[in-house]
Amino acid sequence: MNHKKRPVIAVVTALANGFAEKEILGGIISENRKNGYPTVVFSNIYNIVQQNDELLCEQKIYDFVRSPDISGIILLCESFVEDHIRKRITSLLSRINAPIIGIGTRLDEFEPLDYTLLSTDDVADMEELTSHLIEAHGFRDIDILTGMQEIESSRLRVVGYLSALRAYGIAPDESRIHYGDFWFTSGEQLADRYISGELKLPQAVVCANDFMAYGMLRRFSDAGIRVPEQVTVVSYEYSDIRIYYSPALTSMRKNRRALGAAAAARLQAVLEGRTPPEFVPPRGELVFGGSCPCKGDEARSLSELRDAERRKNFIDLSLFSTMEHRLTLCRDMKEFISIISDHQWMIQDKRNIFLCLFSDWNEADPENSSIMHSVSMIDGTEAFEADCLDLRVFFERDRDSSVCYLNPLFSGKKLFGYMALLYGSASSYDDVYRHWLKSVSIGLEFLRLKNDIRYLISCQNVSEYRDTLTGMNNKKGLRRAFQAVRIHNNRRLYFVALRIDLFPRQLNDEEIRRKTEAVIGVSKAIAKFCGNHDISGRVAEDTFVCLVQSLVEPDVVADLLGAVLLQERAYIDYAGTSSFACCAIPCESESFDSLLAQSTERINEEQRRIAAFRKNRYYADMLAVRDRIYSETEITFDSDSENSFTDRIDFFRRNYKSCFGTAFHQDCINARIAKAKYYLATTSLAITDISEKCGYVDYKYFQRQFTANTGLPALRYRNLIKG
Repeated sequence: MNHKKRPVIAVVTALANGFAEKEILGGIISENRKNGYPTVVFSNIYNIVQQNDELLCEQKIYDFVRSPDISGIILLCESFVEDHIRKRITSLLSRINAPIIGIGTRLDEFEPLDYTLLSTDDVADMEELTSHLIEAHGFRDIDILTGMQEIESSRLRVVGYLSALRAYGIAPDESRIHYGDFWFTSGEQLADRYISGELKLPQAVVCANDFMAYGMLRRFSDAGIRVPEQVTVVSYEYSDIRIYYSPALTSMRKNRRALGAAAAARLQAVLEGRTPPEFVPPRGELVFGGSCPCKGDEARSLSELRDAERRKNFIDLSLFSTMEHRLTLCRDMKEFISIISDHQWMIQDKRNIFLCLFSDWNEADPENSSIMHSVSMIDGTEAFEADCLDLRVFFERDRDSSVCYLNPLFSGKKLFGYMALLYGSASSYDDVYRHWLKSVSIGLEFLRLKNDIRYLISCQNVSEYRDTLTGMNNKKGLRRAFQAVRIHNNRRLYFVALRIDLFPRQLNDEEIRRKTEAVIGVSKAIAKFCGNHDISGRVAEDTFVCLVQSLVEPDVVADLLGAVLLQERAYIDYAGTSSFACCAIPCESESFDSLLAQSTERINEEQRRIAAFRKNRYYADMLAVRDRIYSETEITFDSDSENSFTDRIDFFRRNYKSCFGTAFHQDCINARIAKAKYYLATTSLAITDISEKCGYVDYKYFQRQFTANTGLPALRYRNLIKG
């Protein structure tokens, strides 16, 4: 399949391999595949009803739905059991400019969303199920067990039950309507009331879902009450575990696959600018077991039994693999990847699987950088870098895949990255894969801790040369490195100095915490700027120095450091875009201290220049605008972007230039070009991808504008910077 120009459709669910979710996903993925739309599914991996602070981190997987590659979203509403998670999903999706289709019942936490909700016809299905008991078996003494009274689906299923009674002239009796919670215990508790004699045993009980019916069957069996001889039990929804209960349950199976396909078709129509097809709720199918007097479907029951047998055999085969043990013993990432690759057989029917880790995943307190390092566990291809929100990259590397599942890799409160699992058909993973992911996460944490220990041991004798906050060289360590540096390949050595937080403010405890995070963020930005070959350090509280070997002019080097720092959100959010100054000086034959003194004077001069701009009474307002255009470069393409900040255009333009020495329109271009320089210098992304990430629709226009502002084509710039 060629997905390159097709929008990506995302599915957001709390559980991707539940029976109901797999049926819905099957319809969505098949419909998308038929029309050439790739599907990305976001899901967690742990028990969806566990409330544990250590599991909150896995909910960060849903943050990737912010990817600009995603054009439409399908939300599986009922998969999210916890109301606080529903609120978090609502908060996230409400900030995304993409059409949303919800599948399932109406839930209060999702109501603030601007979405279209699709569901099966619970009323008609429940009416048909109840009518079967009346028409086929002559029952008139029928109770119903439904879910929570405040839930819409609970009420709709009661409406269907009552409609059937009225159609056959049976007077409804409110005392026959029992409310539960859609779980086994509700069925057990109602069965106990029948068994004790508190309630008269009816001819039949209609349960609003299978789990409550299973609980009832189990309790009746324990009490010696025969089903269906003494009481008939039927249910609505249908699940694949009915074979574990006796007798096999007669159930109305919801047509979830058709529902998923209808949601996908509707979303495709919206994305293509067509009128969406009329939605007709798909009707269910009555599946017969032994819990009502009808003859059960033996062929279906046998098929279900064989499927369960195959699942159990595969689980048994996978349960005692040595993968987890080997991962906890491995010593480095190369060995770690080899072990995972050796055990990729545990993931059935996949096309490809990528291990995707943030570039700072192994740090003690990672902030989740924007760069993701990924490698295939199947074909052994070399690792590649991409922006963490670049989801199309997986389909570009495996063009026959139709769906990509993203699941979190994490430990405690640290998100390491995610696993990207690709299928070529409408497939989903199983519980073995979820356990496999847990093992990978545990292994990553062991590996991270081992590396921390090795680092601490290696630093025992050199702590006097290290900055305690950032782990970088301190002034003494940098001076020692300067004396030992050797220049390679006819490059020039530059002394690059950076001073941050030029205009510090009074700090309370919260501001101290934020500044500490900002300084650490600066150290990470410098690490990206320097790469693996150059040397850097922190020589004072707010001053950093890099010893950089380069083929380009010193002003280009200093400009690049500024462009990289502008993408470091922890720092920019704290201090703003006009809070730092940097310079680059050719080292020639000067001493370290002489170069430091020269750079200090240059930065002082730049600081005085910025301070003069700050005297403008509107500086704070203008700085807020500047910070925004550098963080949201896409808004700067709007011809009316100035109007979004003020209705006094001439006043705005005059004061903006007075504050920053450049026109607003030119600074908008500067913001885009700075972001492009960052990607060119710190990633291996294609130029076309970089132009898109910087907001350019026209790749050629990006090339022209980049060349006009830097004097170099983008590719030439990258080659010189990385040369």
